[in-house]
Amino acid sequence: MSVLDSIRSSASGKTVNDVDHGSVQQAGFLRRSQIAFATSVACLAGLGLAIESNYLLHILILALIWCVVVASWDLLMGYAGLMNFGQLVFFAVGGYASQMLALQAGLGALPSLFVAVAASASFGLLVGLPCLRLRGEYVALFTFAVHLAFPTLLQLGRNHGTGGSAGLMGGQPLELFGYSLTSADKTAWFFLMLAIASFCVWLIYFVLLRGRMGLAFIALRDAEQAARVLGVNEVRYRLLSFVISAGLTGLAGALYANYLGVIAPTVLGNEFFLIAMTMLCVGGMGRFPGVILGAFVITIGNELLREFGEYRLLILGVIVVASTIWLPHGIAAWLKIPRLPFRTRL
Repeated sequence: MSVLDSIRSSASGKTVNDVDHGSVQQAGFLRRSQIAFATSVACLAGLGLAIESNYLLHILILALIWCVVVASWDLLMGYAGLMNFGQLVFFAVGGYASQMLALQAGLGALPSLFVAVAASASFGLLVGLPCLRLRGEYVALFTFAVHLAFPTLLQLGRNHGTGGSAGLMGGQPLELFGYSLTSADKTAWFFLMLAIASFCVWLIYFVLLRGRMGLAFIALRDAEQAARVLGVNEVRYRLLSFVISAGLTGLAGALYANYLGVIAPTVLGNEFFLIAMTMLCVGGMGRFPGVILGAFVITIGNELLREFGEYRLLILGVIVVASTIWLPHGIAAWLKIPRLPFRTRL
């Protein structure tokens, strides 16, 4: 323990042994969280082997895709504190980039995925640059304006390969290790998405947010002026949060387009936006594994609500309002799931 830590412990009325004991407890809780995460992934893998219904596997595949989207969004909103309402634009950029490269440039599906991630991350950088001069609700207004404008740009880009309002259909199936993954092969897609979603969630919550980057995000979110005094590079970390979140969301969009074989401006419609927002509100931003639970609950619930037809979106809207009133911190807080311990020193 450093001298600075000793001084802090004395000022707070705690002995060095108390602080060391707390650190040991945090390390133990983190290990238990990692074990619980690995166990959950293993249980999902077993569930995938047991399920024979293609429909149920399809629902789980969509839930895993949404896990990547909302975890990336949680990184930006829940931990970096940036009120970004244009997250689905990154999803659309990834989906359109992969399909355009596959259909018009003749690039294989797998290389298209990597280029789509780079394109989404680059677009995230472009969106993040103006946000450096904005704060709070103004970031939300700007990013939502990007979200509203993007469908029109896609429709106007019909002559440039976007397919207009009809979108893009077709493309080559994803090939891994000589095996071609068609949309009809639900089991293969389920395990692919389970592997990718697990990696993305682990990367966000157990690597990025546990390191110096995560502490910088939280410091800028909770005490921006103090973080600047401590030497946190605001420009660097805010842009990093946009780039990483956009890149991972673009990966989800590219996989979604490749799995379904279609991408259209409807991914930026009210339904997709409301579903994603409901996952964040119900799950609980900044409270792992809140948004992950929200992704599964809302994906499955949305399918169950399809029998209500046009009232489905109304019901989802009511769920958002109700959750903000009665579950302000989401399912994770309601279930009393402790927060993951993060670094305490820059």
